[in-house]
Amino acid sequence: MAMRHVLVIADDQRVVQENRFALRHATAFRVVATVDGRGSARAELARLLPELVLVNDMCQRTNVMARIREAREAAPDAKVVVLAGRMDAAAADDAFGAGAHAVVSRTLHPLALGMLLREVAQGNVVNAPRPPAGGPRAARLRPVAGQDTPAARTSA
Repeated sequence: MAMRHVLVIADDQRVVQENRFALRHATAFRVVATVDGRGSARAELARLLPELVLVNDMCQRTNVMARIREAREAAPDAKVVVLAGRMDAAAADDAFGAGAHAVVSRTLHPLALGMLLREVAQGNVVNAPRPPAGGPRAARLRPVAGQDTPAARTSA
């Protein structure tokens, strides 16, 4: 499998190191840049065109949403994954609304995170179209039809 280039966006250097550790163990990834999420990442995204953008939950939710939108605009082919410090429906809805492909808990073990990111990058974990307002939230998240992978089974 070819190496996938990853751009990490965070406002905490400790989190960046944790991300690098997780990605080091998932041999399909190479971190090509880290960007401080408190400011724009657009220039780096457009210059590097990474296959995966890892946006870490930050102190300001508006920064997270702005970085997701920038990633979708500047690197439209990239998969955008949010690493969330706390998993709540409102934050997930905001992230998916801004264009994230996946929202993952930051508490996931680094080895599991690396495997899950590989599945997301390969298109095996997706955010399904949203149901009409008021529909069950669980209906929005489902694996790709026909995919039988551990990550797909876990997200079903």
